[in-house]
Amino acid sequence: MDFTELFLQRYNALYEFWLAGVWEMVPDDLMRQRPHLQVNSIAWILWHLTRVEDAGLNRFVVDRTQVLDEGSWMQKMNVPLRHNGSDMNFAEVDDLSQRINLQALHDYSKAVQIRTREIVSQLTYNNLDSIMEEKYLRVILFDEGLAHPKAAGLLDNYLGWTKGKCLMNFGMTHPYQHVGEIGVIASLLGVDFG
Repeated sequence: MDFTELFLQRYNALYEFWLAGVWEMVPDDLMRQRPHLQVNSIAWILWHLTRVEDAGLNRFVVDRTQVLDEGSWMQKMNVPLRHNGSDMNFAEVDDLSQRINLQALHDYSKAVQIRTREIVSQLTYNNLDSIMEEKYLRVILFDEGLAHPKAAGLLDNYLGWTKGKCLMNFGMTHPYQHVGEIGVIASLLGVDFG
């Protein structure tokens, strides 16, 4: 098994098994709710993990335009934000959760998945060894607006990361972390995935 097959084996399970059930079984009104004062909504989490994957793989790994910028996705989703939501407060989470067009979010997620599969199929081990340079990180995070205005510490977090670490974190580890969170929130909302 090569790298691409290994990555896609886990990636496809993420979207075709774990997250597919969320879209199928959680009603729209429950997607928008925060069942506790200290948790996010499922809609916000799905938007956030999709934004992280889109920006993380397209800008950090392959230096390509984000899917967000190739189809009026901010307008379609009714979310005028370029950042990925890190450091948003709960009032901002509530606003996004209520305003977002969930069908457009689902469509955006599918478009990002197509792009991710394309990126992974074109990578080689040599592509993944290079280290993220501070100047390039500053452009992505601050000039292009990936970082929330309060998230200045992200730069220090990503210094020294290789493109391979970015790929595995933004494309695999990060979304799987949120799958568990979504499961807990769904159970608090009374959704039974059976």
